[in-house]
Amino acid sequence: MTKANHQKSPLPPYLESFGFPITLVFSPDNRAFLSERITGRLWEIKENAFRLVKTFPIVPMLGHHETGLFGLELDPDFTKNHFVYCYYTSGSNAKKFFNRVVRVKDDGSDEEILLDNIPAGWIHNGGIIAFAPDKTLFIGVGVNNEEKEKAQDLKFLGGKILRINRDGSFPKDNPFPNSPIFSFGHRNIFGLAFHPQTDRLYFGDVGPDKNDEINIVQKGGNYGWPMVMGIANNPQLVNPIKTYTPPLTPTQMTFADGQLYFGSYNEGTVHCLSLGGENFDKVEKDEIVYQGEPFGVIGVFHRPPKELYVATTNSIVLMT
Repeated sequence: MTKANHQKSPLPPYLESFGFPITLVFSPDNRAFLSERITGRLWEIKENAFRLVKTFPIVPMLGHHETGLFGLELDPDFTKNHFVYCYYTSGSNAKKFFNRVVRVKDDGSDEEILLDNIPAGWIHNGGIIAFAPDKTLFIGVGVNNEEKEKAQDLKFLGGKILRINRDGSFPKDNPFPNSPIFSFGHRNIFGLAFHPQTDRLYFGDVGPDKNDEINIVQKGGNYGWPMVMGIANNPQLVNPIKTYTPPLTPTQMTFADGQLYFGSYNEGTVHCLSLGGENFDKVEKDEIVYQGEPFGVIGVFHRPPKELYVATTNSIVLMT
């Protein structure tokens, strides 16, 4: 527990944000950083005040879409290098666009592209990123319906979990040579969280009309999309630890006190999963611990030791 954990939160208990807030992260020096999907704005929040860090050149879109500025992470050595990592959709128009992962300084300077030309679509963009305990960066990428068969194509980055080093290079122990792909056969990943004891990566995958999934990643694992979502009677495919029908659309997740919290967009809730078994791969209890408005919860975020924040489409709310 760092000294910053004892300090007053940089956020008020309720914060309005009309740019469709996506990801919230907390720095060791008692700041918060927030990404807004439809504006492309990266904000610093300190002592209840906003400061615009940077506006990313997101692709201009009209109507319903799932493009823009998404995942946000701070470097594991943030206090030394002040790097912020972001995933956003860029491009010239609504027919020619792509996703990329970049890093910038916390003052918005020195933007560097780490991974470019990640497949994008109007929906199923994925876009959540998370640092592993070994300081490699994991990236969840969706696949649009028109290209869903490519979720099985190891030459295509859509429908995958990717893993890169902090400089954008590919770790030598990735399962596929000279590739950022770590696992494949995913539909639309929108939540990543590492278990505090095992360091294993848990993730949510959004199903079509049934079988939303909560999974644990396996190196080189095939999770079955588009052949199957949910439990597969196939030893070559990795089964989820929990499924949901009707779909609830699992969003961003976090661990707190050894329990896995994740948002449900459809329900407008936060679920708390108590995990058991030797490998924490059994869901022993599934409890709804926050109830908001349907079609609204984008994720849940932990500020140690006890605070949990919920992102909705227009606000950040202190849950505990």
